[in-house]
Amino acid sequence: MTADRKPRRVIRPAPEGVDPNPSDHSLDATASEDRPEGWGESGAVSGSRKPGENDEQLRRDRPPHWG
Repeated sequence: MTADRKPRRVIRPAPEGVDPNPSDHSLDATASEDRPEGWGESGAVSGSRKPGENDEQLRRDRPPHWG
């Protein structure tokens, strides 16, 4: 390859909502899906989750092996 040729690899911007540099994070950092906010639990932004119509029924009807 001559010195005046440019690389032909296409570089596209990351889609919205995707980390553009996923490998730049430390290996001991917790992924967003492993944090409570990722599951809508405590620590999430207040008011971001509205109670569903069947939440109470799901709590009553949980399988016996769930304790």
